[in-house]
Amino acid sequence: MQVMFVDDESRVLSGIERALILQDSKWEYRFANSGQEALAMLEEVPADVVVSDMRMPFMDGAELLSEVRKRWPGTIRIILSGYSEPDATLRMLDVAHRFVSKPYDSKALLKMVGSALDLRNMFKDPAVTDAVGRISQLPAAPKVFTEICRLLADPNSEIRHIAELLGSDPALSVKIMQLANSAYFSRGHHIHDIGNAITQLGLDQVKLLVLASQVFADAQSVPYVEQLQQSALLASNLAAHISSRQGVEATAALLAHIALLLPELRTPAYEPATTLGNIPIHAAVGAYLLALWGLPMDIVEAVAHHVQPAQSGEKAFGVIGVVHVAVCLANNSVPDLDYLEQTGVLNHLPLWQKMLAQTQEMLDE
Repeated sequence: MQVMFVDDESRVLSGIERALILQDSKWEYRFANSGQEALAMLEEVPADVVVSDMRMPFMDGAELLSEVRKRWPGTIRIILSGYSEPDATLRMLDVAHRFVSKPYDSKALLKMVGSALDLRNMFKDPAVTDAVGRISQLPAAPKVFTEICRLLADPNSEIRHIAELLGSDPALSVKIMQLANSAYFSRGHHIHDIGNAITQLGLDQVKLLVLASQVFADAQSVPYVEQLQQSALLASNLAAHISSRQGVEATAALLAHIALLLPELRTPAYEPATTLGNIPIHAAVGAYLLALWGLPMDIVEAVAHHVQPAQSGEKAFGVIGVVHVAVCLANNSVPDLDYLEQTGVLNHLPLWQKMLAQTQEMLDE
């Protein structure tokens, strides 16, 4: 695996090199002192991961990673920064999968790189990682986006209403969650639901992020995107009812089908595809995207295994089971009855089906 670190300060690169030597890394790693030098080295040998400082002369980290995305979209992109002006934050969020505040712990950084590489190894086809790597924004449902903009422009709007609406759209929710779980805002704590994410970020940051996320489906895809948003909202609400809480289950159910917002995964060629672990491709790509964007691993794992919960190794009916049931019922499919029987909850299925009808009625009001 090829990993490149880019920083105009030699002492920073020396510190990373010492950490790599101490961990006895099996990666092939290289160092560059500028964006221009990094691009020249990447032309010779592309990298699986590029970790770049943000503030560098002539070409900053966001510019460098923008070029990396254009030329080598499958490369995992991580940015390091010691400041967080709104404009810089939005530029970093657009091109980097993860961003880390300086000063940082070298061991934690290398662990992040290693986990990202492990996730990428799930895929047989590099075209999949290239497709994910090109994505910085996903299409929001136009009606939801318009209503959120109206609420954000109204000084009398309640944060509760804004949170409810943001939490109804997978594309907008995942970007808010990505920013809230970055090292700038998370303060070492994982954020599992949109309400806590908004509280952590503050309404000003949320407003900037939403207004910068004006990405819509093309006219032909609008009905598909809106249908996916509605079924995701139904699954999320049902998961909250089944688990009796707002949190990881509701968020994972909302994001379970987020990969289907990528046009590439809506083509017939990908329908029967699986990964090296025989995980259905849309579940694996969704989990990979969420992991790259720094969402908590319990959400990532629930998305990865929501189609085949028995393969997760989870013996009791927990988060993965709740997400599996909620997503299946919300999309008019039958849950894995053998799995439900093995985990001792098959007798709950009629109650959950009743909950589904009640939840649908509530959303239709």
